[in-house]
Amino acid sequence: MIIIDTHMHLGTSRFSGVTTTEDDILQAMERHRVAAGLIMPQPTLEDVPAVHRSIARFAAAHPGRIYGIASIDPWLEAAEYRRQMAVCMEDYGFVAIKLHPLGHNISPLSSYCDKVYEAAAFYGVPVIVHTGLGAPNALPALVIEPARRFPQVTFILAHAGFAVYTDEAIVAAGVCGNIVLEPSWCPVYAVKRMLDKLGAGRLIMGSDHLDNLPVELAKYQSAVPNEEVRSRILYHNPQQLFKLQVPASAIPHASS
Repeated sequence: MIIIDTHMHLGTSRFSGVTTTEDDILQAMERHRVAAGLIMPQPTLEDVPAVHRSIARFAAAHPGRIYGIASIDPWLEAAEYRRQMAVCMEDYGFVAIKLHPLGHNISPLSSYCDKVYEAAAFYGVPVIVHTGLGAPNALPALVIEPARRFPQVTFILAHAGFAVYTDEAIVAAGVCGNIVLEPSWCPVYAVKRMLDKLGAGRLIMGSDHLDNLPVELAKYQSAVPNEEVRSRILYHNPQQLFKLQVPASAIPHASS
């Protein structure tokens, strides 16, 4: 089965203290047979443009296997935000934008976030919004209003409420067809509930931390016994959502 991990980080997290290197990512992908990974900076890093440059070099060295996600501080002045976004999207070819209400210390309802949604609409890429830890700014329901104002943009609720607010994430996705859930750190029963309420087309897999990658994969094995449905979540949904071109050489063979 082809696997795409839609939520990976490069650098050192100021929240967890965990450092993730390029070699760590490649080794984890090889160990767990992940064909492609989407990489973003850790939240609260001081020099995010430098991490974006590292991700761009990483992606260039592994075309079709590594893809970049831009995580730019929405508090930046609009012109500077647009300049950094143009570098990420036009020069580096990144495939999504991250908004971290906890790391960026901002509500998705803030007018400062409009530049995030406008950039996503302009470049035709999804917005990944951290949800759960960091409430109230990280409450899933706060994404409903921007999702309604920007119906052409797909909003991905990272962590799908982080277990505590998972029901709220399901409600948000239920009222907005352009909201997709990425339920890393959510329990198995919550993933089953998402499937029951929303269907497989509204879920994608992300690990967040490399040590959590085998846990997330095992979770889908338990929650989604049907291999065709599981393949939709692990591969087809993210492949279409992020417009990925995964080369045949990156896809693990059954005999490997």
